[in-house]
Amino acid sequence: MAAEEMTVDLDRETAEELTKAVDELTDVVTGTARMICAEQPDVPEPGSLQDMDSFSMVQMLLELENGLDMKLLEKMEGFRGESFRDLAQFIVRVRGEEQAAAEAGPSAQPGAADGPAPA
Repeated sequence: MAAEEMTVDLDRETAEELTKAVDELTDVVTGTARMICAEQPDVPEPGSLQDMDSFSMVQMLLELENGLDMKLLEKMEGFRGESFRDLAQFIVRVRGEEQAAAEAGPSAQPGAADGPAPA
């Protein structure tokens, strides 16, 4: 699955739209994980995130970053999910937080305040 095939619209507002976005993104995450693992010798097809080794997980996240045009790897510290759907929900939440911060303006984003940080 090439990055250009990731056409999930994550810009949703209603609960129904968000559920649809998570459903679509779950398919993308699952397909990306399977593609990454299929490219590696002796790596079985994963049924969940727990089935993936750390190398495959990082490769999958980088592929998703490219396809979705968003940073994921550095945001994974707070992720505690186990399934592909858990990751899809996490991605939708992160995108929502990024959009909310962008709409609030540069002063709402971390490190955007004028002057040096307090000591």
